[in-house]
Amino acid sequence: MTPPGDPEQGPPLPPLDGEARPRQGEAARSRPSHGRGASVSPLPLRTIAIDRYLETIFCIAAEDEPARPSRIAHWLGVKAPTVSIGLRRLRAGGWVRTELDRRVTLTAAGTAAAEAIVRRHRVAECWLTDVLGLDWASAHLEANRLASAISDTVLSRLDAALGGPSICPHGHPIPGRTAPYGALVTLADLLPGTTAAVRRISEIIEHESFELLRELAAAGVRTGVDVTVETDPSWRGITLTVDGRPHAIRLDPAAARLIWVELAGSPANPAQKR
Repeated sequence: MTPPGDPEQGPPLPPLDGEARPRQGEAARSRPSHGRGASVSPLPLRTIAIDRYLETIFCIAAEDEPARPSRIAHWLGVKAPTVSIGLRRLRAGGWVRTELDRRVTLTAAGTAAAEAIVRRHRVAECWLTDVLGLDWASAHLEANRLASAISDTVLSRLDAALGGPSICPHGHPIPGRTAPYGALVTLADLLPGTTAAVRRISEIIEHESFELLRELAAAGVRTGVDVTVETDPSWRGITLTVDGRPHAIRLDPAAARLIWVELAGSPANPAQKR
């Protein structure tokens, strides 16, 4: 998915009414089942637009945030009325439900579909970085363009050729697999002089601060790289040595809270994530 306002994101998400083009390779499994003999109207096929909603809701929830309509609109870069139309269509299709506090949650069918969508995107990112050598910011953009065109057959073979990766280049687990790291802390939790390995970059950076994603890539901050917090009295945020290169990047506290790291051999500071 693409951050709002990025000039490379292509056209904005269209209203869902009248859109009926299914994603390639998924027409046969694009309708949630309501049980044999259920008295319901024929359900719409899943479309690229519906997939974008499902992926957005899945990723917001993965950041432990409530997926409310205003948040969904912000991530997709569309107006509130468009999201209202979209969510109405998704509810009618059995993909989502709206709770009393206006949180949007995925149904079982919606969760299964969202996991398949996210898996396709993240495997595509792995191919773009590991095989084609793109940085993780460029890979994110290219995966937005390519993922919806990858059939299930090609995805399966691509995944096998990559050795079945467990995480994407940004460190997020590929659905159905376990991430190869333990308890994580944020960069904001580290004291000066502490060294840790970068493990995960929050989806929030990808969607709300894409330029920061490019800056991190340019500074060499990527999953698996060791970073050390420097003492820097002139800066209230975090200054990092990255892979042995001092003063590689400065981050404000809000950004530092969105980068998750793993400490080697010593207990972390109190705040840990899963």
